[in-house]
Amino acid sequence: MLRRISVDSLSVFVALGVLAYLVSKHSAFFHDDTYITLRYARTLADTGLIQWNPGEWAEGYTSLLHVVVLSWFMQLGVSAIASAQLVNAIAVFVLLMMTAVSARAVVPGRENWLGRALTVLTVAGSTPIALWILGGLEAVVVAALLVSGLAALLTHLRRPHPGLLALAALAYALAILTRLDASVFIAGSGLGLLLASSESRRARLTAAVIVVGIPAAVSFIQMGVRWQIYKELFPLTFYAKADLPLSEKLLNGAEYLTDAVVTIPTLGIALVVAGFMWKRAHLNPAMKFLLSATVLQLLYICWAGGDHMPWARMLVPLIAPLALLLLASLAMMDVRTRNTVIGASALATLVVALVEPPKRRDRAAHFGEIVGHHIDSTWPTGITIALNTAGSTPFVAGQNRTFIDMLGLNDPVIAKRRNVPILTERQSWPGHAKGDGAYVLSRAPDRIIIGPSHGVDVSEAWFLTGKELEGLPEFARCYQQVIEPVYYSEELARKGEEAPNPLRLLYYTRVCP
Repeated sequence: MLRRISVDSLSVFVALGVLAYLVSKHSAFFHDDTYITLRYARTLADTGLIQWNPGEWAEGYTSLLHVVVLSWFMQLGVSAIASAQLVNAIAVFVLLMMTAVSARAVVPGRENWLGRALTVLTVAGSTPIALWILGGLEAVVVAALLVSGLAALLTHLRRPHPGLLALAALAYALAILTRLDASVFIAGSGLGLLLASSESRRARLTAAVIVVGIPAAVSFIQMGVRWQIYKELFPLTFYAKADLPLSEKLLNGAEYLTDAVVTIPTLGIALVVAGFMWKRAHLNPAMKFLLSATVLQLLYICWAGGDHMPWARMLVPLIAPLALLLLASLAMMDVRTRNTVIGASALATLVVALVEPPKRRDRAAHFGEIVGHHIDSTWPTGITIALNTAGSTPFVAGQNRTFIDMLGLNDPVIAKRRNVPILTERQSWPGHAKGDGAYVLSRAPDRIIIGPSHGVDVSEAWFLTGKELEGLPEFARCYQQVIEPVYYSEELARKGEEAPNPLRLLYYTRVCP
């Protein structure tokens, strides 16, 4: 027993070494949307209120728990970006430990140590895991919580115990508070318990009710609180992303999952092997359980239309469950065959990790920070600025300035607009379909940055608000184009891709009283 545990523990530390290499390789990566979460967390740390602009209640953040935890770290004096990456580093350690526990529940026994170790290595060697530790969003935290629930439930399938159900329900409830769409995976887990457990029908139903019902109760309580504060049932991100036609969302989602087969080789391998074993009726409880949870979540991702962020951000919580599904699907095979297939999956994952060149910050984060520093040092305080880059620029230049998010992630009027016209190609990006030129004009912003973080002419508008502004007489009458050179330091230049220095900033300033 001691030897088995020590081997499994050693596999985690080896996997951490591989992950540390990948994190070092991509150390410059950071994503603009994280700055939205950090803006809310900073405001919470400073004022005790989760607000976008002072006095404006808008739930533009995706993860309540993530915002609260980040604010705690900021109150302790940790910088904003370091807080996000430190929280994710802690989460990924939990993720790997719980993957090892889950693997031991799927295939116990000293002779199966290599298959378990390769499963953990597959998770640690996945480039999306490393990148989203650095990227700062909550995907790794959700992954850690969901796999913690899996570890308890896979152990329960082998040795039923009510305490394990309680632990799973707690982990899943925290996952719900981190990302509401974790509810789909949790529902799949409940279905998996009904299908896979060897207990009586009543015991299976009770287990499913506990595992699904407690997180559901937490989500309903959160919805009630959200309604009291924001008068919304769901976060604004849901409304901002929900209105593309279903056919277009399904096509986007299918393309997203197809691309992910290359990014995450285990996705394709696990589903093919599971399908083969299903066809041959070689099923076991762990496989039924994991297949229910993962397939339901994959169908949700397809329905949602995928994501505009790089490196399969929405699939990060599924990387460990997919690796475990592969292990469970091969549990009835002989040890050599199992290790060969899992080893091939791990090798494919590591090849992707090794050949992928180092990643830098995305363009919005890089140029948005440069523009944000320029605004903070040269533009007046107290003004209102309308823009599309709602992450880095408002975070850096947010002191004593009000920002209008023209894509609607942080604005309820834009987010909830119905019958949205599709006027630009970039509206097909998930989360970029919404806008409202007339509404933005009604708020009379002092300055408007159209298109990317450094701006474009209104005739070249990227998104809906800019396109609608182009046709409004009030915009032509009351706003004048301004072009400013933006000089930035070598330190800022090194963080992202090469660009002219000075950077050309194009915006529109209000000239009407």
